[in-house]
Amino acid sequence: MNLLRAASVALLLFELSLLAVRFSLTPSKIELLWFASVLILVACRGFLPDTVAVVGLFNLLVLWSLGMYSRYLSAQSGAWAWHGGIGAVGSIFLFVRAIGLGSTVPFHLLYAFLLSLLSLYPLYLLSGLCRANRHPLLFAYTICCAAALASSVYDYLSCAAVLPELSLYLYSGLLYLVICGLLLSQEAYLLGSGWQGLHIRLGEQQKRLLRAHSRLIQTENTVMLQDRLIITGILAAGAAHEFKNTLSLVQATAGFAARSQRMNDIRQALELIAEQARSGQKVVTELLDQILERGREEVATVHLRSDLDLLLRMIRTGCRREGIHLTIEIPQSVSVAARPGELEQILLNLVRNAMDSVRAQSGSSERKVRIIARRDDGQVIIEVVDSGPGVPPGLKNRIFEPSVSGKQSSGLGLFLAKALVERNHGTLSCIPGKQGGCFRILLPSAGD
Repeated sequence: MNLLRAASVALLLFELSLLAVRFSLTPSKIELLWFASVLILVACRGFLPDTVAVVGLFNLLVLWSLGMYSRYLSAQSGAWAWHGGIGAVGSIFLFVRAIGLGSTVPFHLLYAFLLSLLSLYPLYLLSGLCRANRHPLLFAYTICCAAALASSVYDYLSCAAVLPELSLYLYSGLLYLVICGLLLSQEAYLLGSGWQGLHIRLGEQQKRLLRAHSRLIQTENTVMLQDRLIITGILAAGAAHEFKNTLSLVQATAGFAARSQRMNDIRQALELIAEQARSGQKVVTELLDQILERGREEVATVHLRSDLDLLLRMIRTGCRREGIHLTIEIPQSVSVAARPGELEQILLNLVRNAMDSVRAQSGSSERKVRIIARRDDGQVIIEVVDSGPGVPPGLKNRIFEPSVSGKQSSGLGLFLAKALVERNHGTLSCIPGKQGGCFRILLPSAGD
């Protein structure tokens, strides 16, 4: 037992010295103080007298400090409820002892039950952090806290002669100090970049927002495609009915001309056939125009660098995660006249296509994607360039056709991108180069 106490003292002094050194560098002094409080209280339990009054109140103090530390890590508000729960249990303990019933077995069992019930709260908060961060040391810390709380309840019952004495608090306390030592051995801990730092929680929240934004754009792309397919089916059904009537009239006129022997009748029939052919062409043209001109947004001035900032940051995060070097060369003054949501979809489709193209490159230094924008004679040129293998020669003339793709995909990305660019009075083309792929967008400049 003396050896365990000596090891606990040595670990405690070492960890407190590290906390003292890092105190001035820690961005959150409150977090460090709560962490140090739990550390000191758990270590000091091995040096307290084994009396029911001391152990009972001391265990409640340890539980209170651990609950406050867990609340801080979880960014919970309204600590008055936790203070009230601890104060109520402490008041019950003191009141029962004051009236002379503190030595009864039912009271000891009731108090142990209340301690166990309160222990669920910090363990619940810590388990929530484990689910959110999945850090191995955080899992280990949660398990050690559970062991320390369980041993404190057992320790209280053993002091009350309800359970045999096993001195579990010495082993659980030493284990807690070892895990805390492993945490403090990391330079990131309590310096603002560990799993418990506030800005890490904000970083995780930002990642969730970026993922939600990406899913929102993907869903919008899907809904837009579904809308187009539904509208295309309805328009195609109506156009097919009119075109069928046109073909029936052409067929009847051609049959009449074939049976007639008079040149004047044949000439009139051929003129009628030509007129019906023009009518059929008009029906098909109007069908295609209605498919491509449907949308919800109005044309507006889009400042590429500022208005698309969130999209560009999301693209940069995705490239960093894939080990792709992204370069963005967009001057602040460049702006276009386009529909903002559709312009985001166009860029996202082209960048995803570029990322898929360079993902198979062997080294991360070779995986490069560039987004370039510049003004040129009343237009804005936007280029998405990658260092991949480029477009296969056999697909260059058909790359913007639906269901044509150099990868195992639907082939609709470039088709929709080209349709949206043309809807915004621009052009999209594939520029041949020595290596890699380059897709160039021409859009009207907002300044002209």
